[in-house]
Amino acid sequence: MPSPEDTTAATCAFLDDHPEAEESLVALVERDAQGEPWTFDEIELDSGRFGELVARDIATSVDGGYRLVHPDAIRSVLTTPSDSQVSTTSTDTETSPPPQESNSSNASQPAAPLRVIAPFVSDPVTTLGLAGTLVVVAAARLVAAPAVFRDGFVVSPSNDTYFFRYWQEQLAARASGIFDFGLFADMGGAASARPLAHATNWWLTVLLGGVDAAPTVAAWLPVLSSVCVGYLVYRVTATLTTDIRVALAAVVFYGLAPANVVYTSVGFLDHQAHQYLWLGLLVTTLTILGSDLPRRRATTDTTAAAKAHARDPTMWVVATGLAIAVAASAHTWGGSPLTFIPVAAVVGIRVVLDVRHDVPPVSANLPLLAGLGLGAGGALTAHLTLGWHESLAAVTPVLVTAGGVVVVCLGTLWRRLALRPAGLGVVNVVVAIAGLAGYILARPDAINRIRTRANDLFGRGGISETVSLFNPDFAVVLGPLLQLGLGFYFAIVVLAVLTWVLTSRYEPGWLVLVCFAWYYVLLATIQVRFAGQLAIVIAPFAGIGLIYLLSLIDLTRPVAVLDPPEQQGVDSAAGVARSLADSSFNSATNSHDDTAQASASITSLQLPAERGKRGYLVGAIIVVLLFNLVLVPSLVGQTTYDRAQFDAALEVSAHANETGKEYPQNFVLSQWDDNRMYNYFVSGESRSYGYARRIHDEFLATANPDKWYKQHHSRVGYVVITEQDREAVGNTTYTALYEGLGVGANGTNSVGRYQLLHTDNGVRTFALVAGASIQVTNPSTPSVTAATTVDLDGINYEYSRTAAVVNGTATVRVAYPGTYQVGNSTVTITDRDILVGNQTAVSVG
Repeated sequence: MPSPEDTTAATCAFLDDHPEAEESLVALVERDAQGEPWTFDEIELDSGRFGELVARDIATSVDGGYRLVHPDAIRSVLTTPSDSQVSTTSTDTETSPPPQESNSSNASQPAAPLRVIAPFVSDPVTTLGLAGTLVVVAAARLVAAPAVFRDGFVVSPSNDTYFFRYWQEQLAARASGIFDFGLFADMGGAASARPLAHATNWWLTVLLGGVDAAPTVAAWLPVLSSVCVGYLVYRVTATLTTDIRVALAAVVFYGLAPANVVYTSVGFLDHQAHQYLWLGLLVTTLTILGSDLPRRRATTDTTAAAKAHARDPTMWVVATGLAIAVAASAHTWGGSPLTFIPVAAVVGIRVVLDVRHDVPPVSANLPLLAGLGLGAGGALTAHLTLGWHESLAAVTPVLVTAGGVVVVCLGTLWRRLALRPAGLGVVNVVVAIAGLAGYILARPDAINRIRTRANDLFGRGGISETVSLFNPDFAVVLGPLLQLGLGFYFAIVVLAVLTWVLTSRYEPGWLVLVCFAWYYVLLATIQVRFAGQLAIVIAPFAGIGLIYLLSLIDLTRPVAVLDPPEQQGVDSAAGVARSLADSSFNSATNSHDDTAQASASITSLQLPAERGKRGYLVGAIIVVLLFNLVLVPSLVGQTTYDRAQFDAALEVSAHANETGKEYPQNFVLSQWDDNRMYNYFVSGESRSYGYARRIHDEFLATANPDKWYKQHHSRVGYVVITEQDREAVGNTTYTALYEGLGVGANGTNSVGRYQLLHTDNGVRTFALVAGASIQVTNPSTPSVTAATTVDLDGINYEYSRTAAVVNGTATVRVAYPGTYQVGNSTVTITDRDILVGNQTAVSVG
């Protein structure tokens, strides 16, 4: 059975040969729509034309008569502009000059609007394919589910997630309901850097039932967000390539990119889930706005196409989506000004392309500027009225919008004066620098914030996500493989090719993706944490690369987007149409080239007819994705907490409840990158790990842990120590507690202020206790030892403490209850004695 694309091509060829049969074919489509077979006697075509319909596989024999094979494909051809409506035919593309701009109605034919809301699918198989790829996106993020869902708790991966869970629960507890709009303006510290992320978290929590629903939101919001981003990747790719295979491949490459999966896995409630979603919407709306005008230029003159673009209600709906994305992106994360740098680049370069290809900049960019302006106004309003974020974050989109208006005005002047486009590019750079300098002069305090953000970007160290994507530790070129998979290497080649294509073709839709892709390659080169964003914007290029390679070995149909452009009308409109136009609106003309154009869009999935090729195709795809399938669980596993760590948190929580300790007496000191997790489950106070980062290493290195207790016990109630690369020698806290368990095991010194609660798989958990004092009188030796047997996790250890005799008395401090042997006497110490620091006297004289 032929594909819809084959039927489209055959219908175009049939009408080329028999244009007089168009009305009869229209009537036949209407008859076929009744849902019942028809016969030759019921149609208006003669026997010769009818025979051609069957021979060309446009119609096929069924029980009781005939039916059209793909009536929707035939209908799309019949509803496209006729030859007379096309301003320039393909027969004279090699010799005719570009048409002059004209405002006359008979010189243009408005293109049908882009489909921007409905799914870009044409049949149930394609719909199933899209659903399947989105399931892959979700499944990859559920790899961590066994480590996240434990004993009725949601144990979020990583450390920073508990900062977001802290504010989620704090704000949800304060909210009177989903209509408590006053809380948006009174979020306290949550409004300082990531207000929209925190606001979304608490609002959804309240919507779903209040604080009790917080773990559910924390678990599933990142997964839901990633699926939405997957669909946006699909929309962007389908809009640019009109090739469903490439679009689905792009979603899979995005969905299995380890760097992105880590930040959006189940339970990973951080700013990335929000940031990626709004970035996806930002790129999608910019791409749709950029793709519309070239598609119109393929069937009409430039001026009419630009005016139609500016007047199209659909484009204004997209511009509204752009405004939402701009306003949201400004308040989603601390480094939000970075998001708008590629937006500024897109606007500046696009105006240069407009001038170069004689496109009116105002009409071409009016919806774009309106969307940016409305979004910038929303971002600034949220800052001024709600106190959200810092001024730099709110002003950045305003500066980009203002710069865009200036650049468009300069472009209009440049076009009228017929100046060189390259000069406009230089002026645009000057405008950008001048705008930033003017803002700094007007707000001198902004320079400090810029320096702080720059230091965060270039100066941070000691954190795994701050290394480069091209880390020398992984031979430079292997870093992208570990973070993004093989798709990165496909993508970077296609990205380079399409970047070169942009130098000669008018494709502002592709310009968006190219600018964002190179930008995030640069940022990921500085810090690998930007690889998550990079995975989103390079996925379409990776999809093109995969399908292109598979077509080279004859396992798939060719991908048209990399074909050389064919000249039609102005510049490379035919090439643009092949890559950008929606297949439902391809023009049917009398030329062979236009038939090829119609078949260039692939809107349905079709496996090779040969069984062997189908097997090779599946095998090739699995090989390409093999690294991703292996690396995703490994990388995700590095962020989750193992059972021993979670058990340590539960042990501390249980002990704190039994002993009535409240914050800060139940504060858990641990390595900083685990600290928020422990304190979240013990006290809920997981806002900061600053104290742990300052004190923990100092604590482990101190020579006298009991003395350290005297200085910090009012701030610390528990310590969790994990195995570290430390030399187990000397009387340090690490040696005494980790190696010696605090009871003097393995030849270490025992301690009197730390009581072991739990030890398992390299994790030691201690409670800081006052310790009981055994006062020994009448000793006959220079020192006195108190000893008992302590059961630690089923193993008995001899626990002994020694004190020097001073003025005829020795005081021995112990951390465990039990019956102690002191010389020839015994003394019993209770749990309460240990907790409150009671003193018990014993005479050995």
